[in-house]
Amino acid sequence: LAFIFSDEAIKAGHTGFRTAMAKYNPAEKSTLAGIDWLQKHLDCCGIQNATDWRRNAQKATIWIRDHITDVPDTCCKRLRHQWNPIAGCGEGQAMGNSEIIHNGGCYKKMVSWLQTYIPMMGVMALVFIVFEASVVVVTCFLRQEALRRFPSDLTIRLIS
Repeated sequence: LAFIFSDEAIKAGHTGFRTAMAKYNPAEKSTLAGIDWLQKHLDCCGIQNATDWRRNAQKATIWIRDHITDVPDTCCKRLRHQWNPIAGCGEGQAMGNSEIIHNGGCYKKMVSWLQTYIPMMGVMALVFIVFEASVVVVTCFLRQEALRRFPSDLTIRLIS
């Protein structure tokens, strides 16, 4: 199904990302965590680029409206041995084209990541289904063999 509906999933991902950006709020941990995770792990900022944070200000609820020239700190490039970016590094960076932040958008990187791993997930799902089916078949054969060898023992145990 993932192969059949992949275009719809990609469009829904774009819409969902835009909606999540508009609702980005440090007080709402679920939306915050999703966007921050994407930006941090895919080394990206915004949907198309960092200026998306500024463009979404009219539709925003809380954070963007108050930080129209800022991007979240997860847009910032990390130092060599540092997993988390420096606090406050996204202030004033919503214009894009900065050396401090990732200027590339998350949408293309997310789609590329999904297209890379969806076939592998499909293969893993098929392997799991075949494994489960073989376990059921082996269990049925073992039960039949047990009934054939010990018919009275199993019948008594099953009834009681």
